[in-house]
Amino acid sequence: MIPSTSALQALVSLSKTGSITQTAHQMRLTPSAVSHKMKALEAGLGFALLDREGRGVRLTHRARQYVAEVAPALAVLAKAGDRSDMTGSLTLNVAPGFAANWIAPRLSGFVAMHPGLAVTINTPRGYGDLGRRRDDIYISFLTPEQAPQGARHLLDVAFFPVAAPALTGGRAFDAGEVLGLPLLHLDGRKDWAAWARYAGASGGTVHDGVIFQDMQIMAAAARAGQGVALGDALTSAAALERGELVRLHAFEWPSPRAYWLISGDTPPSEGKAAFEAWVLDALAGQPAGNSAIGASGSS
Repeated sequence: MIPSTSALQALVSLSKTGSITQTAHQMRLTPSAVSHKMKALEAGLGFALLDREGRGVRLTHRARQYVAEVAPALAVLAKAGDRSDMTGSLTLNVAPGFAANWIAPRLSGFVAMHPGLAVTINTPRGYGDLGRRRDDIYISFLTPEQAPQGARHLLDVAFFPVAAPALTGGRAFDAGEVLGLPLLHLDGRKDWAAWARYAGASGGTVHDGVIFQDMQIMAAAARAGQGVALGDALTSAAALERGELVRLHAFEWPSPRAYWLISGDTPPSEGKAAFEAWVLDALAGQPAGNSAIGASGSS
């Protein structure tokens, strides 16, 4: 097995910093993502890499030997793959939920790697709309049947109800009680209907409530106390941490749709290849517990 280059880069960085936090800052990752990369690398290599040392970490003797062997090879790869002189344009068509909550917080890392590449980000006009595939790369929220040939699966999605504390008093609700609150829908009522059915809700209805076509607007309405929305582990994380939203019920309904990466019908280019590799490499280091992303409908 050839390990992920980003995991190897993290290991080399740890050998110098002795700190997962500093390594995460250098690599524009979260500390949990760095820790996950190390665990995955240990599993693949078959030997321990890190020893805890106070608030920091220290590489094991075997890991220091390994770094001494792979660091020169990484330097050669970095030089061979240097695309700082890459020019041209790259047009992305990204579902709003993925664009706002995954691409936007990480985009500076990709731009810093390729400063000569002009990046444009569009969002689809309709739910799961691939249009005429005239943009370079699409990241769309689709069922496996809707994903065209050659599409790459990125992330799955699971929904749970969230609302502003002012609407709910901050307490937990049983499934039937959730349906008694004002519901906010995205692109129809089918997602709430599925959540209610599999959560075992009874005595409530999903036939009322405002329907939105844009996830960000629905999320804003939920934060403003206008109703209960279906959120997920990524798109609701910041609002939950800030206390703007609370989770009403533990049940998560796994959506039949997921995020897929699809190449447009434009000619192959260095920019397209670089972006696809960047996304796939970043997601490869993401903990499985954070894999749910998006919200219902055209996330």
